[in-house]
Amino acid sequence: MPQETAQDTVLTRYLATLVDAVTDDYGIEEKELFSVAGVASFKGERVSERDAEALWVAAEGMADDQLGLKVGSRVRYSSYASLGHLLVTSPTVGDALRAACDFTFYVGAAGRLHMETDADICRIHYQPLRPDWRAGFLRAEAILLPMVRFARWAAPGITPLSVCLMRPKPDAADTFEQAFCAPVHFGARRHEMTWSLEALARPMTDANPALNDMLRQHVEAEIPKEEGMVARVSGLLEASFEKGNSPTVKGISRLLGQSERSLQRALAEGGQSFRDIAATARCKVAERYLGQGLAVSEVAIRLGYSEPAAFIRAFRKWTGQTPAQWRRQGHKS
Repeated sequence: MPQETAQDTVLTRYLATLVDAVTDDYGIEEKELFSVAGVASFKGERVSERDAEALWVAAEGMADDQLGLKVGSRVRYSSYASLGHLLVTSPTVGDALRAACDFTFYVGAAGRLHMETDADICRIHYQPLRPDWRAGFLRAEAILLPMVRFARWAAPGITPLSVCLMRPKPDAADTFEQAFCAPVHFGARRHEMTWSLEALARPMTDANPALNDMLRQHVEAEIPKEEGMVARVSGLLEASFEKGNSPTVKGISRLLGQSERSLQRALAEGGQSFRDIAATARCKVAERYLGQGLAVSEVAIRLGYSEPAAFIRAFRKWTGQTPAQWRRQGHKS
């Protein structure tokens, strides 16, 4: 598995909302938070994902299970820098939320948002990229809640049909329902919001197609290449593997609106190949399944292997361990 790179970063403006919540809502000195996390004060426009995770873990130990909600309630569209302006100028609320999903990596490298439509509803789910993700419940809630608040700000009156969170049901469950303005189901298999397509079709007050196109190009240019194209390809591959498919360069390039040659060239410029990215994506999906407690035989079937032995060989090649050894180290979702 690849190690963290310089591109594994989080937008400083967004992470600043965590610091503000800890200091203002819990009365913790900023200096104490950074000291416990072992992280230096913010410098520059982006913070390494490693430092971001350390801050979340430190904050989790100082706060309560509502920290994610408190952080999410502090996020404004300006917290997303250029991406925030892109969202505001989108044609519809649905277009804005789709842009938020498409550019998840502009905000941070810890997870990815996926949008799926089915009949008259839309599902948006947040997928952490690592099974050993720490402070995961809080971080996912701090990602999802701002989307609800943004939608309600853009089109007053609309709310999600339902929200699913992976955390166990907390004592103050009603606080979560009040924050999300929707029924919340706890102990779910993934973090997910369900919306009515009719609601998401509501127009944005400040829609500006020309400016939106320009901002989209600007945001794409601001994302480091590896976070941009490689992350988008990785996300599509993981989603495809989770559906039991066997994605190809041709299929992925079609989804991205590029030729196979252009895609291969863009990946090569980032020092990556489609084969390597696919192997990493398949490994991440395998780790998530194993972390959820699925049997090795079931994981093998879901990932398209003819027999468990073939999957075990592949997993050992990816990680240097068998699935059993990997589990014994305490990995879990």
